[in-house]
Amino acid sequence: MAKKKAEKRDVSAIFEPIMIGNVEIKNRIAMAPMNMNYTAPNRYVSRQQMAYYAARAKGGTGLIITEGIWASERSGDTYRKYNNLSLANELYVPLMSELVQHVHAFGAKFFAQLAISPGRQGSSELTGVKPVSASAIPYMSYPEHQINNLDPREMARAMGYQGPIPDTDDIDELMDFARSIPGTHMGGETPREITVGEIQELVHDLGTAAKLAKRSGFDGIEIHAPHGYLIHSFFALRSNKRTDEYGGSFENRIRILLECIHSCRKTVGPDYAVGVRISASDNLPEGFDPAFAARVAKRCEEEGADFIHLSDGSYEKMNDFLPNKEGQVMPKSAIVKKGLKIPLICPSVHEVENVLDVLETGKADMVSQGRQQIADPDWVNKVQEGREKEIIKCTRCNIGCITRFAIALPCRCILNPIVGDEQFMDEYMKRPTLPIKKRPWQIVKEIGKEPSTPVE
Repeated sequence: MAKKKAEKRDVSAIFEPIMIGNVEIKNRIAMAPMNMNYTAPNRYVSRQQMAYYAARAKGGTGLIITEGIWASERSGDTYRKYNNLSLANELYVPLMSELVQHVHAFGAKFFAQLAISPGRQGSSELTGVKPVSASAIPYMSYPEHQINNLDPREMARAMGYQGPIPDTDDIDELMDFARSIPGTHMGGETPREITVGEIQELVHDLGTAAKLAKRSGFDGIEIHAPHGYLIHSFFALRSNKRTDEYGGSFENRIRILLECIHSCRKTVGPDYAVGVRISASDNLPEGFDPAFAARVAKRCEEEGADFIHLSDGSYEKMNDFLPNKEGQVMPKSAIVKKGLKIPLICPSVHEVENVLDVLETGKADMVSQGRQQIADPDWVNKVQEGREKEIIKCTRCNIGCITRFAIALPCRCILNPIVGDEQFMDEYMKRPTLPIKKRPWQIVKEIGKEPSTPVE
């Protein structure tokens, strides 16, 4: 008897357009923010960045979100090792606008992720600038919460350390060891408690960067507030012992984030897409859970956010920050989504069946992929064309991407040989010419028009 032909899987839910604010995204797949160490000197856009993002846009991804872009020059030096992009002033706008036009030419919408400070996860090692945080409490890096192939002992060797390696799993000994090895960034130094005045300066700078992102042509912005960095450090009681208006109660601990939303709205207006990325949990003593994250997301919605993008964990909980397993955030996303009207993006979903589950059961409205988009920039096109078996599946080994990034090398992928070489490939560097009507002219068009209603 002839075998019954297998029915073709219905993947139409992945390809339904969605609105984020006034921006229409052509499908439900976003590329998550990832710093690949491709930035040119002095935080400028490089040719490799242009080609790398273009490859993912050409691969069919509906929304691409940049790596973290520094919105302020006041604290970026504590993260200099990783050379993030910047929009701290107008000098960065010309090249940034070229990056935006390049990505748009390949068919994706493009959001800028804006960050104000690494917080206590910064380092004074390269510049002598002391990191700041909600309170003067260092972060701890727990071996039991590490990601695949990232261990303090292994990192020390990768950094060129030739001395003895401690044969122990004792947390205190390992942290003392990690802190003694320059460049590992595996153990946190004690930060300085940020002042109220400094908070207000950073919040103001974020608004300025949002204005410059809009001027550069980005379709929207995402405020960076997850992963244990500065804004996150205010959420968790383990890192926030303040007694002023930024500590104690729920509203006080999220005050800085809400002020960031307001600062951006004042400079970009009510009709520009503004969203927030937060960790879904901080499951450590005096941390927070998805129910807390759901409250934060709802308050962001109430204060004018157009979308919420989840991540998880922090440097203290790296195996949540960069999940070792498929679908780890899906159950947490379902909790955050309840009662939320604006779109929610669930991260780190690589398998088609799980993407469909997220969308069809209402756990989120979109999914974002990070390492999977490194491994295969054509994931979306292959799914749409029925070529799922051809997808290069990320194994979450972290060898070519995270480990190289951690030791300040440009990221690569052990499964995808083109990663890092996109700039040498004509298909990603020779961009199509966009019709005039599809180019971002909002700044020019607004000249001579009545100003929009001010945002209070």
